[in-house]
Amino acid sequence: MSNLIIDEGNSRCKAYVFENNAIVARESGSEISDELLFGLANKHNVSKIISTSTRRAEFALPKEMQHISHVRLNAQTQLPITIDYKTPETLGRDRIAAAVGAHSLLPETNVLIIDMGTAITIDFVDNQAIYHGGIISPGATMRARALNQFTRSLPLVELPADSELTGKSTNEALQFGILNGIRFEIEGYISRYRHHYEGLQVIVTGGDAELIDHKRVSILFEPDLVAIGLNGILSNLNR
Repeated sequence: MSNLIIDEGNSRCKAYVFENNAIVARESGSEISDELLFGLANKHNVSKIISTSTRRAEFALPKEMQHISHVRLNAQTQLPITIDYKTPETLGRDRIAAAVGAHSLLPETNVLIIDMGTAITIDFVDNQAIYHGGIISPGATMRARALNQFTRSLPLVELPADSELTGKSTNEALQFGILNGIRFEIEGYISRYRHHYEGLQVIVTGGDAELIDHKRVSILFEPDLVAIGLNGILSNLNR
């Protein structure tokens, strides 16, 4: 018996199948079709499903799958961590799932979770399994588009793989400004948290994770962090 994990993000949709806490199948795209979900459920004998979506309030399963136990992650879902947040009903479900994933990978550890997606989120879970909140910042593409759309003469630039401190052209000034701004921002947060929390570990996920200079900061990359967290939430409900 397997768990089906459905994660509808701002830019990508992902579906995973877990057996005994190990990923045995994964699919992703701009959309995930009902046919693909039904195929995964049949092939892997799925018995339980958990879903989260940043696109709509409730994810609806295809008719052929509505007999399968389905949990829609929300503010009332029982979690293996404690949420210490003033407005839990507005807390992004992907942030909740990533926090649970980080806790399951590094229990009894102070963990900083950095999700490099459409937006950049940085969240903190302490060694007592308490989620304390974090920050939301514009992602790389959002920064590039904002500089183009809110000025009269700045072009929309593609981001290079690396950057220098000083741009020698307007394009380079934009590219390096965006990349260095993100890197310095993240390095600053990591430094501050490590100053305040002993033994802090850092986990990075998201499509733009490669923008972080891992040579300058000690971090763990986990591209499937949200899925691991969703599977952990589903498993915790079944105990």
